[in-house]
Amino acid sequence: MQEIRYAMVDGEKVPVLISDENEALQAAKAARRAIVGLWREDGKENEWCADTLITDVEDADEEFLERIARRHLGLPWTICETERLILREIAERDYEEIVKNHVDDGLDTAEKIAGYTKRHYEVFEFGFWAVEEKKSGNLAGVVGFRIPQDDAAGDVEDWLLSFDDENILDDTLELGYHIFPEYRRQGYAKEACLAAVEYAKEEFGTVQFLARIEKDNIVSKKVAERLGFVRAA
Repeated sequence: MQEIRYAMVDGEKVPVLISDENEALQAAKAARRAIVGLWREDGKENEWCADTLITDVEDADEEFLERIARRHLGLPWTICETERLILREIAERDYEEIVKNHVDDGLDTAEKIAGYTKRHYEVFEFGFWAVEEKKSGNLAGVVGFRIPQDDAAGDVEDWLLSFDDENILDDTLELGYHIFPEYRRQGYAKEACLAAVEYAKEEFGTVQFLARIEKDNIVSKKVAERLGFVRAA
């Protein structure tokens, strides 16, 4: 089965090949075309050359195809929008500001950011996202998630936001954010975090969120409280 569908990206039509034939996918990939693999029951896990597999061609709706095309073209996905902000994937144009603002020790060079975004966006479809201010178009900070890990450094407290009484650990994501100094005291942290949490609930089915906050970081604690987080016992 082979089918070509078209995604609209910034007003341009981008062809996307959907196929359950690996040879066709390999040929299209070699020709630098966007591809999506259609899963076959007799297919082997290591056979597929497509980074994205679907089980039903009907899963390839307009939004899905646009995201596949954007990934193929190296363009960031728009995650969601609020009244004042756009949450989107980090793009190359953001690297300098992220490094300058010391967002994370693992994101202190352009090379590390490029590797991080490729790995996290393609494998998990989440990670840190860019927080863009609508009125200026400037990068105002980052917000996003990671799978919780026991690597917290310093004197920190765990804060939890749960939408399930069972508090299943496997359905927990750790929330993090960093709003750059010139954009603080405008409510952007709460606005961005709330949008990210709502997105994760809807898209990933996440039922619990964890925030690790340094004990003396009063501002972050207030943001967490406004979002509905409570300090873990």
